[in-house]
Parts: sequence; C-alpha cells; structure tokens
Amino acid sequence: MIAGKSMKEHFRFACAYWHSFNGSGADPFGDATHIFPWDEKSDPIERAKDKADAAFEFITKMGLPYYCFHDVDVIDYTNDVKENDRRLKSMTEYLAGKQADSGVKLLWGTANLFSNTRYMYGASTNPDFHVVAHAGAQVKAALDATIALGGENYVFWGGREGYMSR
Repeated sequence: MIAGKSMKEHFRFACAYWHSFNGSGADPFGDATHIFPWDEKSDPIERAKDKADAAFEFITKMGLPYYCFHDVDVIDYTNDVKENDRRLKSMTEYLAGKQADSGVKLLWGTANLFSNTRYMYGASTNPDFHVVAHAGAQVKAALDATIALGGENYVFWGGREGYMSR
C-alpha cells in the first residue's frame, strides 16, 4: 500500500485499442500482414462496431478492467470535421453499451493529432489556421467522447508539435 492505496489503484492496467486492434503489421519493406476480420465491411461505422465487439471480447476474456484509445482508432476519420464528429458520437454510444454490458471502463481517451499528413507541421502549433481549427475540433470531439464514456483521464498528446522542413 502506498499512501493508503493499493498497487492496483496506482497502476491501472488497460488494453490500448491502437496496439491491439489497429496495427497493420506493415514495415518499410512491405504491406500489411495483420488482416483482421473486423476490417472487412465497407461501412465505417459497421466496421468500427465489429472492431469494438472483438476488442471487448478480448478485454473481458483477459479480465482487464480498462481500455484506452485514440479517436481515430475507434472510428476511421475523413477530412470532414462534421462527419468525424457524427461518426465518433455514434461509436461513443456503442462503446457506452459495451462498457455497461461488460463492466470494462475507459481509462483515458485522446485525439490522434499526428498520423494524418495535415499535421506534418504540428497541430496546435501549425502555421495554417485551418489545420489548427481542425485539430481543435478533433480534440473537442475526443474530449466529449471521453467524458461521455466516463473516462478517468484525458491525454493531451503533442506527438508532432513543432516544424518540419524538406
């Protein structure tokens, strides 16, 4: 016990959505090697629901108390902020049902502000205001989803802030 808390309370173990259900297994010399059955449907929301079903089956079988995610790992994003918000809200409702059924909790959520090429020169530090505005909308949506799912934390991930030149 540390300061009246057990180690389990200090070190909360979670399944990371992106590592377990999104990695393609690709390397610089080839294509994806992880071909997942939840990636087969053409509709992005149905595909995301299939992934959530697989994720919660795995998480509950492993007896894990928490999961965590980047927004774009839960649902594929487009370049349209309103469409992304609609998609994430739909999946937030679905994930809330999965949490209620399983007892698994959200440890934290975050916005992926580094994988898309729009963030090559940063997100909140980008010199293009359209990119900064897109990043702000993406963070707001991810925060809203995290709060709606009862997340215990939110991570402000500054994975690609700064400037890159060619």
